[in-house]
Amino acid sequence: MVRRTKADALTTRLELLDAAERLFSERGVSNTSMMQVAEAAGVTRGAIYHHFENKLALIYALMERVSLPVDEMRDALRKEHINQPLLQLRERCLHIVHQVQNDPHMQALVNILCHKCEYVEDTLPIHLRHLSGRNECIDECVKLIELAQQQGSVREDIDPRLTIISIFALIDGLFYNWLLDPEYFDLMSAAGSGVDNYLQGISKV
Repeated sequence: MVRRTKADALTTRLELLDAAERLFSERGVSNTSMMQVAEAAGVTRGAIYHHFENKLALIYALMERVSLPVDEMRDALRKEHINQPLLQLRERCLHIVHQVQNDPHMQALVNILCHKCEYVEDTLPIHLRHLSGRNECIDECVKLIELAQQQGSVREDIDPRLTIISIFALIDGLFYNWLLDPEYFDLMSAAGSGVDNYLQGISKV
């Protein structure tokens, strides 16, 4: 009997994640079975269930391999000292856009969550986790707008929460449409223009 090392187990796990990412992107989550993922990775049924209980566990693992954009943005804002809140908001927004455009794993994950995953009973926890991360990120970003108002760089009549929700809707919409046809427009250029125009609109002249 061949004894498998921890390195072998890690390699198998990564191969399964790569296979799941590829099949979920091509076929969708509901149209992909655990056995199809195992076959694509070249492993047995026993091997895939040794690493992952079900497809939900596979998706969670894909989410852990790369941070979701809202999770990464939320964590960064919690760590950073904010001196220029509008500049910080702009940089964090464009950073996550850059990640989606240039990191193949993050791009695949966002595509799966946007276009290839039905949020029904089995996958509802994924939807709820995404909403939780989004709401926490919105809370952190609202603080930036409030700070900018206190500093006098943003108009007092602006509602901070509605402002951030609108910016998120802009970025989410760009992700959704760009992933349908990445050749149609440059994601970073569109995001930069949209975010800049929005921030200029709420800034004091």
